Amino acid sequence: MILNVYYYFIMNMDFYISIAVGVTQAFMYNPIDKAIYNSIINNTKLFNKQNWNNPFTGAANGIYARIITGGLYFYLIDKTKNMNTYQSALYVSMTTSLIINPFNVVKYKSYADNLSNYDSIKVNYKKYGFKFGIIGLEALIIRDFVFNVIYLKYKNNNNNLIHNCGAICMASLVSSPFHFARNMKYHNNDSYIKIYKDLFKSLKSTNNKISYAMKQFAIGHGTLRTVMGLYTGQVMYSTLKELAH
Repeated sequence: MILNVYYYFIMNMDFYISIAVGVTQAFMYNPIDKAIYNSIINNTKLFNKQNWNNPFTGAANGIYARIITGGLYFYLIDKTKNMNTYQSALYVSMTTSLIINPFNVVKYKSYADNLSNYDSIKVNYKKYGFKFGIIGLEALIIRDFVFNVIYLKYKNNNNNLIHNCGAICMASLVSSPFHFARNMKYHNNDSYIKIYKDLFKSLKSTNNKISYAMKQFAIGHGTLRTVMGLYTGQVMYSTLKELAH
């Protein structure tokens, strides 16, 4: 398997396709990703001016991460297609989460504090040592597993717009509580118990509970972003792969 992965990344044209998709998506979606994340951790409106300052902070890190996960994600899905849905989802989620999590920690620190990737690494290392790479890992694995179970179970292989966008939307909604936990873990590394205690405390004190919960779980703009990102990535990857072969 290791040799197959090595061959895939070095010799297979699909690797270079994943680079193209990764670079394109990193620059397309970095500003909105940064704004959504900051609106959640700071409890501000999405279009608050401060959320859009330095919109391409963390973009370089996003390119590295998307190159790795973009190509590996589709490769692993293809290689695990003979497994049942739960086995495939677990294998894909564990593999991609273990690789991507350190990049995420650096990226989201860059988002929150408008730091360069290098400065974000220094700050995280100074505070946590090399353990910063596993901050939020549990939430990421669970979130991705739940998401992938639904996505793999219901996605259509012919890139049907309505069908696949519906599958992505459903997967995003169901996995959103774990997505919230991951975001807050990256932000302050509190325990998961404290994260949800604080959430319920805030919910109790606010008048518009449904609106607040949707905002914290990134339901709405965040859901739309996930649908657009995964579907366009899926279509770009499939189209470029067909053209290349």
